[in-house]
Amino acid sequence: MSEFDAVLSRMPFGDSRYVTEQMHSAFRRRLESISTSVPAARRLLTELQQAEPQTVYRILGDPLVRRCVQQLVAQAVVGRQQSVPPELCAQVLDATARHAQAGSATGPLQDSATDAWWLGEPSRTPWIWTGGRHNDIFGRVFEQFAERQFGAPLHAPTREDLAALQRGARLLEELLPMTSHGALSHAHQIGIHAGTGPWKGKASTSQFTLTGAIFLNRKLLKNPWWVAEHLLHEALHQKLYDFRHAHSLLARDLNEIPEDPSIEARRLVSLWNLPRRNKSNCWGTHRAMAAFHVYVHLALFCSLAERLAPQYLDAYGPVDAPRPMTPSRKAFERAHYLGESLRGVCWDELGLAGQRMVDWLSSILDAMDPTPPPAGSSLHLLLDRYVKEAHQLRKAPPSDDLAGVLKKLERAEAEAFRAVLSVVGVQAQLDDAAAVLAPAPQQVHDDHGAAFAQRRNYISETLLRLAPDGYSLDSLCPKNETSADEMVRAMVESSSRELAAATA
Repeated sequence: MSEFDAVLSRMPFGDSRYVTEQMHSAFRRRLESISTSVPAARRLLTELQQAEPQTVYRILGDPLVRRCVQQLVAQAVVGRQQSVPPELCAQVLDATARHAQAGSATGPLQDSATDAWWLGEPSRTPWIWTGGRHNDIFGRVFEQFAERQFGAPLHAPTREDLAALQRGARLLEELLPMTSHGALSHAHQIGIHAGTGPWKGKASTSQFTLTGAIFLNRKLLKNPWWVAEHLLHEALHQKLYDFRHAHSLLARDLNEIPEDPSIEARRLVSLWNLPRRNKSNCWGTHRAMAAFHVYVHLALFCSLAERLAPQYLDAYGPVDAPRPMTPSRKAFERAHYLGESLRGVCWDELGLAGQRMVDWLSSILDAMDPTPPPAGSSLHLLLDRYVKEAHQLRKAPPSDDLAGVLKKLERAEAEAFRAVLSVVGVQAQLDDAAAVLAPAPQQVHDDHGAAFAQRRNYISETLLRLAPDGYSLDSLCPKNETSADEMVRAMVESSSRELAAATA
Protein backbone atom coordinates (compact mmCIF):
# COMPACT_ATOMS: atom_id res chain seq x y z
CA MET A 1 0.00 0.00 0.00
CA SER A 2 2.86 2.40 0.66
CA GLU A 3 3.41 2.91 -3.08
CA PHE A 4 0.14 4.87 -3.21
CA ASP A 5 1.77 7.56 -1.08
CA ALA A 6 3.66 8.61 -4.22
CA VAL A 7 0.66 8.12 -6.52
CA LEU A 8 -1.49 10.53 -4.49
CA SER A 9 1.25 13.17 -4.67
CA ARG A 10 1.53 13.32 -8.47
CA MET A 11 0.39 15.82 -11.08
CA PRO A 12 -1.93 17.45 -11.52
CA PHE A 13 -4.34 16.85 -8.65
CA GLY A 14 -1.87 15.61 -6.05
CA ASP A 15 1.16 17.82 -6.76
CA SER A 16 1.12 20.38 -3.95
CA ARG A 17 3.73 22.61 -5.57
CA TYR A 18 1.60 22.91 -8.70
CA VAL A 19 -1.59 23.48 -6.69
CA THR A 20 0.10 26.22 -4.62
CA GLU A 21 1.54 27.97 -7.68
CA GLN A 22 -1.87 28.04 -9.35
CA MET A 23 -3.52 29.34 -6.18
CA HIS A 24 -0.92 32.11 -5.95
CA SER A 25 -1.65 33.10 -9.55
CA ALA A 26 -5.37 33.23 -8.79
CA PHE A 27 -4.88 35.56 -5.83
CA ARG A 28 -2.55 37.80 -7.81
CA ARG A 29 -5.30 38.12 -10.42
CA ARG A 30 -7.79 38.98 -7.70
CA LEU A 31 -5.50 41.65 -6.27
CA GLU A 32 -5.12 43.06 -9.78
CA SER A 33 -8.90 43.11 -10.25
CA ILE A 34 -9.41 45.38 -7.21
CA SER A 35 -6.21 47.41 -7.49
CA THR A 36 -7.96 50.45 -8.99
CA SER A 37 -10.54 50.75 -6.22
CA VAL A 38 -8.31 49.50 -3.39
CA PRO A 39 -4.84 51.15 -3.54
CA ALA A 40 -3.56 48.82 -0.80
CA ALA A 41 -4.14 45.88 -3.14
CA ARG A 42 -1.89 47.51 -5.76
CA ARG A 43 0.81 48.15 -3.16
CA LEU A 44 0.66 44.56 -1.97
CA LEU A 45 0.78 43.21 -5.52
CA THR A 46 3.85 45.35 -6.25
CA GLU A 47 5.63 44.09 -3.14
CA LEU A 48 4.78 40.47 -3.92
CA GLN A 49 6.36 40.80 -7.35
CA GLN A 50 9.67 41.65 -5.67
CA ALA A 51 9.46 39.36 -2.66
CA GLU A 52 11.30 36.10 -2.04
CA PRO A 53 9.32 32.89 -2.73
CA GLN A 54 9.07 32.00 0.97
CA THR A 55 7.62 35.42 1.78
CA VAL A 56 5.07 35.06 -1.02
CA TYR A 57 4.19 31.54 0.16
CA ARG A 58 3.44 32.68 3.70
CA ILE A 59 1.59 35.87 2.70
CA LEU A 60 -0.69 34.24 0.12
CA GLY A 61 -1.25 31.34 2.48
CA ASP A 62 -2.17 33.57 5.42
CA PRO A 63 -5.84 32.93 6.35
CA LEU A 64 -6.64 36.54 7.18
CA VAL A 65 -4.98 38.00 4.07
CA ARG A 66 -6.86 35.60 1.82
CA ARG A 67 -10.12 36.28 3.62
CA CYS A 68 -9.73 40.02 3.14
CA VAL A 69 -8.88 39.65 -0.55
CA GLN A 70 -11.90 37.39 -1.07
CA GLN A 71 -14.21 39.81 0.69
CA LEU A 72 -13.01 42.81 -1.31
CA VAL A 73 -13.29 40.93 -4.60
CA ALA A 74 -16.73 39.52 -3.79
CA GLN A 75 -17.97 42.97 -2.85
CA ALA A 76 -16.60 44.49 -6.05
CA VAL A 77 -17.97 41.75 -8.31
CA VAL A 78 -21.34 40.80 -6.79
CA GLY A 79 -21.91 43.44 -4.09
CA ARG A 80 -22.14 40.83 -1.35
CA GLN A 81 -22.29 42.05 2.24
CA GLN A 82 -19.24 41.01 4.22
CA SER A 83 -18.46 40.18 7.84
CA VAL A 84 -15.34 42.37 7.96
CA PRO A 85 -15.77 46.02 6.84
CA PRO A 86 -13.99 46.79 3.55
CA GLU A 87 -12.04 49.62 5.19
CA LEU A 88 -10.59 47.17 7.69
CA CYS A 89 -9.79 44.69 4.91
CA ALA A 90 -7.89 47.43 3.09
CA GLN A 91 -5.95 48.23 6.27
CA VAL A 92 -4.97 44.57 6.56
CA LEU A 93 -3.71 44.55 2.96
CA ASP A 94 -1.79 47.78 3.54
CA ALA A 95 -0.11 46.30 6.62
CA THR A 96 0.60 43.13 4.62
CA ALA A 97 2.37 45.20 1.94
CA ARG A 98 4.68 46.63 4.62
CA HIS A 99 5.22 43.10 5.91
CA ALA A 100 6.22 41.95 2.42
CA GLN A 101 8.57 44.90 2.03
CA ALA A 102 10.33 43.84 5.23
CA GLY A 103 11.04 40.45 3.66
CA SER A 104 9.84 38.31 6.56
CA ALA A 105 9.81 34.54 5.94
CA THR A 106 6.73 34.15 8.15
CA GLY A 107 3.14 35.15 7.49
CA PRO A 108 1.81 38.51 8.70
CA LEU A 109 -0.64 36.93 11.15
CA GLN A 110 2.18 34.99 12.79
CA ASP A 111 5.02 37.49 12.47
CA SER A 112 4.38 39.56 15.58
CA ALA A 113 3.48 36.64 17.84
CA THR A 114 5.67 36.78 20.92
CA ASP A 115 5.98 33.02 21.26
CA ALA A 116 5.79 31.29 17.87
CA TRP A 117 5.11 27.56 18.00
CA TRP A 118 5.44 25.48 14.86
CA LEU A 119 4.07 22.04 14.11
CA GLY A 120 7.37 21.04 12.54
CA GLU A 121 9.96 22.59 10.25
CA PRO A 122 8.97 26.31 10.03
CA SER A 123 9.42 26.70 6.27
CA ARG A 124 6.64 24.24 5.35
CA THR A 125 4.42 23.42 8.34
CA PRO A 126 1.68 25.44 10.09
CA TRP A 127 2.14 27.45 13.23
CA ILE A 128 -0.10 27.19 16.28
CA TRP A 129 -2.23 30.19 17.22
CA THR A 130 -1.45 31.39 20.74
CA GLY A 131 -3.72 34.44 20.95
CA GLY A 132 -3.13 37.53 23.06
CA ARG A 133 -2.51 39.95 20.18
CA HIS A 134 -5.26 42.55 20.51
CA ASN A 135 -2.90 45.48 19.81
CA ASP A 136 -1.83 44.09 16.43
CA ILE A 137 -4.18 44.63 13.45
CA PHE A 138 -3.71 41.09 12.17
CA GLY A 139 -4.34 39.42 15.50
CA ARG A 140 -7.18 41.75 16.42
CA VAL A 141 -9.07 41.30 13.16
CA PHE A 142 -8.48 37.54 13.07
CA GLU A 143 -9.75 37.06 16.62
CA GLN A 144 -12.84 39.12 15.85
CA PHE A 145 -13.51 37.18 12.69
CA ALA A 146 -12.92 33.75 14.23
CA GLU A 147 -15.22 34.51 17.16
CA ARG A 148 -17.92 35.82 14.80
CA GLN A 149 -17.52 32.81 12.50
CA PHE A 150 -17.58 30.11 15.16
CA GLY A 151 -19.40 31.80 18.04
CA ALA A 152 -16.57 31.39 20.56
CA PRO A 153 -12.89 32.32 20.89
CA LEU A 154 -9.99 29.97 20.38
CA HIS A 155 -8.22 28.34 23.31
CA ALA A 156 -4.68 29.30 24.32
CA PRO A 157 -2.71 26.05 23.82
CA THR A 158 -0.46 24.59 26.49
CA ARG A 159 2.97 23.05 26.07
CA GLU A 160 1.27 19.67 26.40
CA ASP A 161 -1.04 20.56 23.50
CA LEU A 162 1.95 21.51 21.37
CA ALA A 163 3.79 18.29 22.22
CA ALA A 164 0.70 16.24 21.33
CA LEU A 165 0.35 18.00 17.96
CA GLN A 166 4.02 17.55 17.12
CA ARG A 167 3.93 13.88 18.12
CA GLY A 168 0.97 13.26 15.84
CA ALA A 169 2.69 15.11 13.00
CA ARG A 170 5.81 12.95 13.36
CA LEU A 171 3.69 9.80 13.20
CA LEU A 172 1.88 11.08 10.12
CA GLU A 173 5.16 11.82 8.38
CA GLU A 174 6.51 8.36 9.19
CA LEU A 175 3.47 6.65 7.71
CA LEU A 176 2.84 8.90 4.67
CA PRO A 177 5.93 11.04 4.08
CA MET A 178 5.04 12.38 0.62
CA THR A 179 1.30 12.87 1.14
CA SER A 180 1.74 14.48 4.56
CA HIS A 181 4.51 16.79 3.33
CA GLY A 182 2.28 18.06 0.54
CA ALA A 183 -0.95 18.30 2.52
CA LEU A 184 0.55 20.13 5.50
CA SER A 185 2.11 22.71 3.17
CA HIS A 186 -1.43 23.96 2.48
CA ALA A 187 -2.20 24.47 6.18
CA HIS A 188 -0.63 27.65 7.52
CA GLN A 189 -2.21 27.93 10.94
CA ILE A 190 -3.65 25.61 13.60
CA GLY A 191 -6.15 26.85 16.14
CA ILE A 192 -6.98 24.90 19.29
CA HIS A 193 -10.50 25.11 20.71
CA ALA A 194 -11.78 24.00 24.08
CA GLY A 195 -14.50 21.67 22.79
CA THR A 196 -17.18 23.48 24.80
CA GLY A 197 -19.99 25.92 24.01
CA PRO A 198 -20.37 26.45 20.24
CA TRP A 199 -17.29 24.26 19.72
CA LYS A 200 -18.91 21.30 21.49
CA GLY A 201 -19.02 18.21 19.30
CA LYS A 202 -16.44 19.51 16.82
CA ALA A 203 -13.48 17.16 16.72
CA SER A 204 -11.73 19.05 13.95
CA THR A 205 -12.94 21.59 11.43
CA SER A 206 -11.96 23.91 8.62
CA GLN A 207 -13.96 26.09 6.26
CA PHE A 208 -13.62 27.33 2.71
CA THR A 209 -14.41 30.82 3.98
CA LEU A 210 -11.18 30.80 6.02
CA THR A 211 -8.70 28.85 3.92
CA GLY A 212 -5.30 28.11 5.39
CA ALA A 213 -6.53 27.59 8.97
CA ILE A 214 -7.52 24.33 10.67
CA PHE A 215 -9.01 23.86 14.13
CA LEU A 216 -8.66 20.90 16.52
CA ASN A 217 -10.38 19.99 19.80
CA ARG A 218 -7.79 20.02 22.60
CA LYS A 219 -9.77 17.39 24.54
CA LEU A 220 -8.99 14.84 21.83
CA LEU A 221 -5.24 15.33 21.46
CA LYS A 222 -4.24 12.45 23.74
CA ASN A 223 -4.00 9.76 21.05
CA PRO A 224 -1.24 10.50 18.48
CA TRP A 225 -2.95 8.22 15.94
CA TRP A 226 -6.11 10.33 16.19
CA VAL A 227 -4.06 13.54 15.95
CA ALA A 228 -2.24 12.24 12.85
CA GLU A 229 -5.52 11.30 11.18
CA HIS A 230 -7.17 14.65 11.85
CA LEU A 231 -4.13 16.71 10.88
CA LEU A 232 -4.17 14.85 7.57
CA HIS A 233 -7.94 15.20 7.25
CA GLU A 234 -8.01 18.97 7.71
CA ALA A 235 -4.81 19.61 5.75
CA LEU A 236 -6.31 17.72 2.80
CA HIS A 237 -9.33 20.03 2.97
CA GLN A 238 -6.93 22.97 2.68
CA LYS A 239 -5.25 21.36 -0.32
CA LEU A 240 -8.60 20.95 -2.07
CA TYR A 241 -9.58 24.53 -1.19
CA ASP A 242 -6.35 25.78 -2.77
CA PHE A 243 -7.11 23.70 -5.86
CA ARG A 244 -10.63 25.11 -6.05
CA HIS A 245 -9.37 28.68 -5.95
CA ALA A 246 -7.65 28.21 -9.32
CA HIS A 247 -9.60 25.44 -11.08
CA SER A 248 -13.13 24.58 -12.21
CA LEU A 249 -13.80 22.23 -9.31
CA LEU A 250 -17.47 23.25 -9.38
CA ALA A 251 -19.39 24.34 -12.45
CA ARG A 252 -20.61 27.50 -10.74
CA ASP A 253 -17.02 28.58 -9.98
CA LEU A 254 -16.68 29.50 -13.66
CA ASN A 255 -19.16 32.33 -13.24
CA GLU A 256 -18.73 33.78 -9.76
CA ILE A 257 -16.26 34.21 -6.95
CA PRO A 258 -16.27 31.01 -4.83
CA GLU A 259 -17.11 32.26 -1.39
CA ASP A 260 -19.95 30.51 0.42
CA PRO A 261 -20.52 26.78 -0.20
CA SER A 262 -23.66 26.87 1.96
CA ILE A 263 -25.62 28.35 -0.96
CA GLU A 264 -25.44 25.02 -2.77
CA ALA A 265 -28.50 22.80 -2.83
CA ARG A 266 -28.18 20.05 -0.23
CA ARG A 267 -28.54 16.90 -2.22
CA LEU A 268 -26.18 14.07 -1.31
CA VAL A 269 -27.00 12.18 1.89
CA SER A 270 -24.06 10.97 3.98
CA LEU A 271 -25.88 7.91 5.26
CA TRP A 272 -23.53 7.22 8.19
CA ASN A 273 -24.04 10.66 9.77
CA LEU A 274 -26.90 11.66 12.02
CA PRO A 275 -29.38 13.90 10.16
CA ARG A 276 -30.44 15.98 13.18
CA ARG A 277 -33.28 18.44 12.75
CA ASN A 278 -31.36 20.61 10.28
CA LYS A 279 -30.59 17.65 7.97
CA SER A 280 -26.90 18.25 8.44
CA ASN A 281 -26.10 14.96 6.72
CA CYS A 282 -27.43 16.33 3.41
CA TRP A 283 -24.37 17.71 1.66
CA GLY A 284 -23.88 20.05 -1.24
CA THR A 285 -21.46 19.16 -4.02
CA HIS A 286 -18.54 21.07 -2.52
CA ARG A 287 -18.78 19.27 0.82
CA ALA A 288 -19.32 15.87 -0.81
CA MET A 289 -16.28 16.41 -3.01
CA ALA A 290 -14.19 17.47 -0.02
CA ALA A 291 -15.25 14.35 1.90
CA PHE A 292 -14.49 12.06 -1.06
CA HIS A 293 -11.03 13.61 -1.43
CA VAL A 294 -10.33 13.04 2.27
CA TYR A 295 -11.72 9.50 2.54
CA VAL A 296 -9.63 8.19 -0.36
CA HIS A 297 -6.51 9.42 1.44
CA LEU A 298 -7.74 8.21 4.84
CA ALA A 299 -8.33 4.74 3.43
CA LEU A 300 -4.61 4.59 2.65
CA PHE A 301 -3.49 6.18 5.91
CA CYS A 302 -5.68 3.99 8.13
CA SER A 303 -4.69 0.84 6.24
CA LEU A 304 -1.02 1.56 6.80
CA ALA A 305 -1.65 2.55 10.42
CA GLU A 306 -3.44 -0.71 11.17
CA ARG A 307 -0.76 -2.75 9.44
CA LEU A 308 2.20 -1.00 11.07
CA ALA A 309 0.66 -0.35 14.50
CA PRO A 310 2.58 -3.19 16.23
CA GLN A 311 5.99 -1.80 15.32
CA TYR A 312 4.97 1.70 16.46
CA LEU A 313 3.33 0.56 19.71
CA ASP A 314 6.23 1.53 21.99
CA ALA A 315 6.61 4.97 20.42
CA TYR A 316 2.97 5.97 19.93
CA GLY A 317 0.80 3.55 21.92
CA PRO A 318 -2.22 1.60 20.64
CA VAL A 319 -4.28 2.94 17.74
CA ASP A 320 -7.59 2.62 19.56
CA ALA A 321 -6.98 4.41 22.85
CA PRO A 322 -8.08 6.75 24.21
CA ARG A 323 -9.75 8.02 21.01
CA PRO A 324 -9.83 5.49 18.14
CA MET A 325 -8.98 6.20 14.54
CA THR A 326 -11.41 5.62 11.69
CA PRO A 327 -11.22 1.93 10.71
CA SER A 328 -9.74 1.58 7.22
CA ARG A 329 -12.70 -0.50 6.03
CA LYS A 330 -15.09 2.31 6.92
CA ALA A 331 -12.91 4.81 5.10
CA PHE A 332 -12.92 2.63 1.97
CA GLU A 333 -16.68 2.09 2.11
CA ARG A 334 -17.47 5.77 2.57
CA ALA A 335 -15.08 6.74 -0.23
CA HIS A 336 -16.75 4.29 -2.62
CA TYR A 337 -20.21 5.57 -1.70
CA LEU A 338 -19.19 9.22 -2.16
CA GLY A 339 -17.48 8.61 -5.49
CA GLU A 340 -20.50 6.73 -6.79
CA SER A 341 -22.91 9.38 -5.45
CA LEU A 342 -20.93 12.26 -6.94
CA ARG A 343 -21.35 10.64 -10.33
CA GLY A 344 -25.01 9.80 -9.86
CA VAL A 345 -26.23 12.90 -8.01
CA CYS A 346 -23.81 15.79 -8.45
CA TRP A 347 -22.02 15.23 -11.74
CA ASP A 348 -23.55 18.22 -13.53
CA GLU A 349 -22.61 20.50 -10.63
CA LEU A 350 -18.94 19.58 -10.95
CA GLY A 351 -16.72 21.56 -13.29
CA LEU A 352 -14.41 19.84 -15.74
CA ALA A 353 -11.54 19.79 -13.23
CA GLY A 354 -13.86 18.40 -10.56
CA GLN A 355 -15.05 15.59 -12.84
CA ARG A 356 -11.48 14.70 -13.79
CA MET A 357 -10.48 14.68 -10.11
CA VAL A 358 -13.32 12.28 -9.29
CA ASP A 359 -12.10 9.99 -12.09
CA TRP A 360 -8.51 10.17 -10.82
CA LEU A 361 -9.37 9.52 -7.18
CA SER A 362 -11.77 6.70 -8.14
CA SER A 363 -9.07 4.95 -10.17
CA ILE A 364 -6.69 5.08 -7.18
CA LEU A 365 -9.43 3.89 -4.82
CA ASP A 366 -10.21 0.92 -7.07
CA ALA A 367 -6.53 0.01 -7.23
CA MET A 368 -6.16 0.17 -3.44
CA ASP A 369 -9.28 -1.81 -2.55
CA PRO A 370 -9.47 -5.44 -3.77
CA THR A 371 -12.93 -5.99 -2.20
CA PRO A 372 -15.10 -2.93 -2.89
CA PRO A 373 -18.77 -2.83 -1.86
CA PRO A 374 -21.27 -3.66 -4.62
CA ALA A 375 -22.53 -0.61 -6.50
CA GLY A 376 -25.58 0.92 -4.88
CA SER A 377 -25.17 -0.80 -1.51
CA SER A 378 -26.12 1.17 1.57
CA LEU A 379 -27.03 -1.30 4.32
CA HIS A 380 -23.62 -1.09 6.01
CA LEU A 381 -23.60 2.72 6.02
CA LEU A 382 -27.10 3.02 7.45
CA LEU A 383 -26.40 0.51 10.20
CA ASP A 384 -23.23 2.40 11.06
CA ARG A 385 -25.41 5.44 11.77
CA TYR A 386 -28.01 3.29 13.54
CA VAL A 387 -25.50 2.06 16.11
CA LYS A 388 -23.65 5.37 16.47
CA GLU A 389 -26.93 7.21 17.05
CA ALA A 390 -27.84 4.91 19.93
CA HIS A 391 -24.46 5.28 21.62
CA GLN A 392 -24.57 9.06 21.34
CA LEU A 393 -27.99 9.02 23.01
CA ARG A 394 -26.34 7.67 26.14
CA LYS A 395 -24.79 11.14 26.58
CA ALA A 396 -28.19 12.86 26.51
CA PRO A 397 -29.63 14.04 29.85
CA PRO A 398 -32.19 11.48 31.11
CA SER A 399 -35.83 12.53 31.05
CA ASP A 400 -39.29 11.01 31.05
CA ASP A 401 -39.91 12.37 27.55
CA LEU A 402 -36.78 10.76 26.10
CA ALA A 403 -37.48 7.49 27.90
CA GLY A 404 -40.96 7.46 26.36
CA VAL A 405 -39.57 8.06 22.86
CA LEU A 406 -37.05 5.26 23.27
CA LYS A 407 -39.71 2.80 24.43
CA LYS A 408 -41.86 3.70 21.43
CA LEU A 409 -38.89 3.26 19.06
CA GLU A 410 -37.95 -0.07 20.65
CA ARG A 411 -41.38 -1.44 19.75
CA ALA A 412 -41.37 0.02 16.23
CA GLU A 413 -37.83 -1.14 15.47
CA ALA A 414 -38.47 -4.64 16.82
CA GLU A 415 -41.50 -4.90 14.56
CA ALA A 416 -39.57 -3.58 11.53
CA PHE A 417 -36.67 -5.94 12.27
CA ARG A 418 -38.98 -8.97 12.47
CA ALA A 419 -40.58 -7.91 9.18
CA VAL A 420 -37.16 -7.86 7.51
CA LEU A 421 -36.30 -11.30 8.91
CA SER A 422 -39.62 -12.62 7.64
CA VAL A 423 -38.97 -11.29 4.12
CA VAL A 424 -35.53 -12.92 3.94
CA GLY A 425 -36.93 -16.15 5.41
CA VAL A 426 -34.77 -16.87 8.46
CA GLN A 427 -36.96 -18.59 11.03
CA ALA A 428 -34.15 -19.27 13.50
CA GLN A 429 -33.33 -15.56 13.74
CA LEU A 430 -37.02 -14.77 14.10
CA ASP A 431 -37.22 -17.07 17.11
CA ASP A 432 -34.09 -15.46 18.63
CA ALA A 433 -35.44 -11.97 17.99
CA ALA A 434 -38.67 -12.77 19.80
CA ALA A 435 -36.66 -13.53 22.93
CA VAL A 436 -34.00 -10.85 22.68
CA LEU A 437 -36.34 -8.01 21.73
CA ALA A 438 -39.14 -8.85 24.12
CA PRO A 439 -40.36 -5.75 25.99
CA ALA A 440 -37.95 -5.01 28.82
CA PRO A 441 -39.12 -4.37 32.37
CA GLN A 442 -39.37 -0.77 33.55
CA GLN A 443 -35.86 0.69 33.84
CA VAL A 444 -34.42 3.75 35.48
CA HIS A 445 -33.46 6.54 33.11
CA ASP A 446 -29.72 5.95 33.35
CA ASP A 447 -30.15 2.33 32.25
CA HIS A 448 -32.62 2.88 29.46
CA GLY A 449 -30.14 4.41 27.00
CA ALA A 450 -27.77 1.50 27.54
CA ALA A 451 -30.52 -1.05 26.93
CA PHE A 452 -31.57 0.81 23.77
CA ALA A 453 -28.00 0.72 22.46
CA GLN A 454 -27.70 -3.01 23.21
CA ARG A 455 -30.88 -3.78 21.27
CA ARG A 456 -29.65 -1.77 18.30
CA ASN A 457 -26.28 -3.54 18.42
CA TYR A 458 -28.08 -6.87 18.27
CA ILE A 459 -30.26 -5.80 15.31
CA SER A 460 -27.29 -4.37 13.40
CA GLU A 461 -25.01 -7.35 14.00
CA THR A 462 -27.74 -9.80 13.01
CA LEU A 463 -28.55 -8.01 9.75
CA LEU A 464 -24.91 -7.64 8.72
CA ARG A 465 -24.23 -11.27 9.57
CA LEU A 466 -27.18 -12.39 7.43
CA ALA A 467 -26.10 -10.29 4.43
CA PRO A 468 -24.18 -12.76 2.20
CA ASP A 469 -21.60 -10.18 1.15
CA GLY A 470 -21.90 -7.97 4.23
CA TYR A 471 -23.47 -5.20 2.16
CA SER A 472 -26.99 -6.23 1.10
CA LEU A 473 -29.87 -8.50 2.11
CA ASP A 474 -31.73 -8.28 -1.17
CA SER A 475 -30.24 -11.45 -2.65
CA LEU A 476 -32.12 -13.35 0.08
CA CYS A 477 -35.49 -11.87 -0.88
CA PRO A 478 -37.88 -13.86 -3.09
CA LYS A 479 -38.59 -12.29 -6.47
CA ASN A 480 -41.19 -9.53 -6.50
CA GLU A 481 -40.87 -9.10 -2.73
CA THR A 482 -40.16 -5.73 -1.10
CA SER A 483 -36.44 -4.91 -0.89
CA ALA A 484 -35.12 -5.85 2.55
CA ASP A 485 -32.47 -3.13 2.24
CA GLU A 486 -35.16 -0.52 1.64
CA MET A 487 -37.09 -1.81 4.66
CA VAL A 488 -33.98 -1.32 6.81
CA ARG A 489 -33.47 2.15 5.38
CA ALA A 490 -37.06 3.11 6.16
CA MET A 491 -36.62 1.88 9.75
CA VAL A 492 -33.37 3.80 10.28
CA GLU A 493 -34.58 7.04 8.67
CA SER A 494 -37.87 7.01 10.57
CA SER A 495 -36.11 6.49 13.90
CA SER A 496 -33.54 9.18 13.10
CA ARG A 497 -36.29 11.72 12.45
CA GLU A 498 -38.03 10.95 15.75
CA LEU A 499 -34.80 11.06 17.74
CA ALA A 500 -33.74 14.32 16.10
CA ALA A 501 -37.03 15.90 17.15
CA ALA A 502 -36.81 14.45 20.68
CA THR A 503 -33.23 15.57 21.37
CA ALA A 504 -33.26 19.00 19.71
